[in-house]
Amino acid sequence: MNEIVQMVAQKFNLSPETAQQIVDFVLAQVKGKLPEGLSQHLDGLTAAGGDTGGLLDKVKGMAGGMFEKS
Repeated sequence: MNEIVQMVAQKFNLSPETAQQIVDFVLAQVKGKLPEGLSQHLDGLTAAGGDTGGLLDKVKGMAGGMFEKS
């Protein structure tokens, strides 16, 4: 998840601390809208390590594409 925080910080010229707060807030909002079983998977995707690199890379790629449009 550190890479996502770095992307947000760089794209919007924010401090890493502020970017982390934004990413945490967005994740909490998304998790709050998902059924409990799915929200647990989101925790797994955002945790360091694990065998979710491929999916996390896809999500980062989509997020990067969204940021480029702004």
